[in-house]
Amino acid sequence: MQSIETNRLLLRPIGLDDVEFILKLLNCPGFIRFIGDRKVRTLDQANTYLQNMLSNPDITYWVIETKDYLVPVGVVTWVKRDFLPSPDIGYALLPEYEGKGYAFEASQAWLAYQQKTHKTALAICQADNLASIKLLQKLQFMLEDVFEKDGHVMHKYCLHQ
Repeated sequence: MQSIETNRLLLRPIGLDDVEFILKLLNCPGFIRFIGDRKVRTLDQANTYLQNMLSNPDITYWVIETKDYLVPVGVVTWVKRDFLPSPDIGYALLPEYEGKGYAFEASQAWLAYQQKTHKTALAICQADNLASIKLLQKLQFMLEDVFEKDGHVMHKYCLHQ
């Protein structure tokens, strides 16, 4: 299996064996607030969610694990959305792993990996998601646009690699 290593983390493609982890992640308050409520409440629903995601070529989720214990702490994503010209990077962490630099470390490694095939990376986030905005700025993304989507004011960022 292909993977990406950083100083503290291992990134690997998500699989059906990650069903319990994805169920927990999808129901975190931060995920629901800033990414959206996927209404996945059971293991069966999480399994269906994962199968649908894995069969969609426009969606890529990789699990972020700590190298020392191989514990899933979050995901880094690469999604081609119909309203954007190229894929956008995203991330989500379990609450107990926020504020430890994992999102920055994983996103930086993911962008380096994607640089082989994509010279431009996009990112979107809600205008009030201050933690994500701070992370995107630290990654050298530049604010490119402000727009409304599904009742939320959104920021669109761009990184030319």
